Amino acid sequence: MVWEGANALIESNIIIVSPRYTFARLFRLGQTADFWGSIGMSLGRIMYGFCLALVAGVIFAMASAKSKIFHRLVLPAINVINAIPIASFTIIALMAMNSANLPVFVAFVTVLPIIFYNTHKGIESTDPALIEMANIFGVPSWKKTLYIYLKTVSPYVLSAANAGIGFAWKSGIAAELIGVVRGTVGANLHTARIFLQTGDLFAWTIAIVLLSYAMERVFRLIFGKVMK
Repeated sequence: MVWEGANALIESNIIIVSPRYTFARLFRLGQTADFWGSIGMSLGRIMYGFCLALVAGVIFAMASAKSKIFHRLVLPAINVINAIPIASFTIIALMAMNSANLPVFVAFVTVLPIIFYNTHKGIESTDPALIEMANIFGVPSWKKTLYIYLKTVSPYVLSAANAGIGFAWKSGIAAELIGVVRGTVGANLHTARIFLQTGDLFAWTIAIVLLSYAMERVFRLIFGKVMK
């Protein structure tokens, strides 16, 4: 209702289009092969970067919790990565690599700090009494990891991953748009902006939101089954 009211007040289809027109345009785009090809291209690259960040973030957090020296070495780098704007990362990366790899790299560096911070916090929050008891009874390291650390850390990792998926999509699409990566969602947003196709801009934005939500649900489903 707010969206429809804003469209009625502004009365300019260049600035804002109605919900009806947007969803009609999304339906038409969904009937084309280019639409699904662009989504597939963006989905593959962004989720690849996300998965790399998930694995690297957990490994770095585990090593950081185990070694104070490693923690002191890696923490400043993670803090710098977290502080640098997405646009700066994208432009710097664009000067050093092929534009096709931009979404992977930018999604990776955006999600990595989120995974690292949360996982490290989860490891630190593990009950020391449980670890001491396991050491007294000579519980093997792999069992301590599986039955103590994993149960404690997994909610932190899941929370970080849920937030990370949204950030991965935002940063990955922004990288595609800045680098004008052909055959991607970001490139279509760039085209819509150039030609003032506001309906397409809104339609692609809704597609991004739906994809991000779907990926979050899929990840929660998979992660929930693995943790059972």
